[in-house]
Amino acid sequence: MPAGKHHLNAMLYTTVAALWTAQAVGAGGVVLTDVSGNVGYSFRSILGSSNSDAISNQLRGAVGAQAYLWEPWFANLSAGLRVTQDNTNYGEAGTSSRTIIAGADIDLNVLAQSRTPFSLSYRKSDSRVDTVSLPSPLTALGGYDFSTERLTLRQGYFTELGDRLQLRLDHGTWESSGIEDYHDNSVGVEFNMRRPRHTLSMRTSYQEIGVATIDQNTDIKLANVEHFFHPNRALRFDTMASYYDSDTSTRQPLNSTNQSNANMSYAQLSSFAFWRPADQPLSLSAGLRFFDLTANNAAGNNLDQASVSATAGGFYQFTKNLRFDASVDVTESSAEGVDTSSRERVGALYQSDLRNLLSGFTWNWYTQASVQNQDIGEASLLTGLLTVGHDAQRLWMTNGRGTFRLSFSQSVSVIGQSGDDAVAGSSNVSNERLDHTASLSWDLYGESGSTTAYVTLSDSRGFGDQPNSQQFANFQFMRTQNLTLYSTLSGNLTVQAIQRDFNGQRDSDTVSATGQVTYRHMGLFDIAQLRFNSDLRIARAATDEGIDRAEWENRLDYAIGLVDTSFSWRYISFAGVQNDEAYNIIYFQVTRRF
Repeated sequence: MPAGKHHLNAMLYTTVAALWTAQAVGAGGVVLTDVSGNVGYSFRSILGSSNSDAISNQLRGAVGAQAYLWEPWFANLSAGLRVTQDNTNYGEAGTSSRTIIAGADIDLNVLAQSRTPFSLSYRKSDSRVDTVSLPSPLTALGGYDFSTERLTLRQGYFTELGDRLQLRLDHGTWESSGIEDYHDNSVGVEFNMRRPRHTLSMRTSYQEIGVATIDQNTDIKLANVEHFFHPNRALRFDTMASYYDSDTSTRQPLNSTNQSNANMSYAQLSSFAFWRPADQPLSLSAGLRFFDLTANNAAGNNLDQASVSATAGGFYQFTKNLRFDASVDVTESSAEGVDTSSRERVGALYQSDLRNLLSGFTWNWYTQASVQNQDIGEASLLTGLLTVGHDAQRLWMTNGRGTFRLSFSQSVSVIGQSGDDAVAGSSNVSNERLDHTASLSWDLYGESGSTTAYVTLSDSRGFGDQPNSQQFANFQFMRTQNLTLYSTLSGNLTVQAIQRDFNGQRDSDTVSATGQVTYRHMGLFDIAQLRFNSDLRIARAATDEGIDRAEWENRLDYAIGLVDTSFSWRYISFAGVQNDEAYNIIYFQVTRRF
């Protein structure tokens, strides 16, 4: 028996003893308030078209209890035990496996509503997997056991002003016989402070991770501080500082003298200011960020990079229809090949009032213009954009609770670029674009069900130095039909088609479709608590390299008293470029709760 099983058994015995003592002690110490659990059996059969058959039988049980110590306000305790046994036969492969998994958890909360709350959480699982390969004499009975453990401690402290200080400790292990041993330990401190105009959050932690197989150890140190300051409703300052350091040491298993090390650390400091008065047309923002990165790996490659970046921007609402914006970004970096880069942009947007046209249509138009200059080292790029467009829409009300919506939009854009070959690919580039979009939607709600349909069509064409075009069509339909008081039929269908051309050549044509039909019946055959659900899903791939998928599930659920029963049959098929696959999955389970 592996060492993990001894630890698990000891913990299980301790938990059972604690619950038994809770009953005996009663109100004088530990008071047991609830005990519940379940036992169950499940059967699963998978029949595949590529000799991937499998039949599984599974037994499972669980019990949990809740109690409080002394008084409910002082401490609350909850514990649970879980055991699962699975036996699986793998059809023509001639392999069978037997798995037993046991797990337990304990949660303790002390003085949860006080200024010094303490919590303990413990999770433990242990398994034994026995695999037998019948056709091969080279494989004998072998155990591939694994054991996991996780202990988490939290100690908090709240000040009179509501500030919180928390100390946390985590310990976790993952062990498997002859495969891998893994552990991690971490300790951290967190502080949070809230004031009417200040919010401060600080976190620091240290984590140690070990992998026994390759004798690898990693130490991670992390610190983070965030501060938010609101002098008034219009002004806000956000400041953040963080530090991260990771050291990894690995000793290769085949050569104990060959040890490799890797390190990465970075530090950053950023501060941003926002001025957004509710009664002023002008809003501004600005920020400054420092970043430093140092890294080296086992191969001896080193990286040392530092950068300073600044940004500023603003919006000015000149009138209710006209708005101006401007922004500038500058970055100074020590990375090889890039020293200083910058971007400056100014723009304007005008949007007209909504106007009523004939036949109940509403209409508005807009225009947008911007100029942007971008410098990257010795290369630069100047880009100008001008867009003019308009939108029209109308809403019809139908009899009952139904609506029709029709919308149409059109825009024309002119883009001009001038710059160095390293950025633009050409000293001067000019492109014009014409975009059309139309959509129609219909929805209807009634006592018998609801219907929704939606159609979108768009056409985008580019002219000039880089001609291109794209056409897009999308259709969606959804319907829910109430057949009887206890049964419904619903479905949806979505079809998308995209066609692209670039430089006069057809780039790609893709068509995809997905559909679903669902039937639900409560109280099937006039049997209370007998529920039937049938769900059919079909998906068609957008490209020839994709995979078409179809899935049909039929499920019966029945509950009587404390017994829950479920039976399902699922058919799944895949149609792809290489081969086709199909699976029939039968699943049955029964659970008795207590």
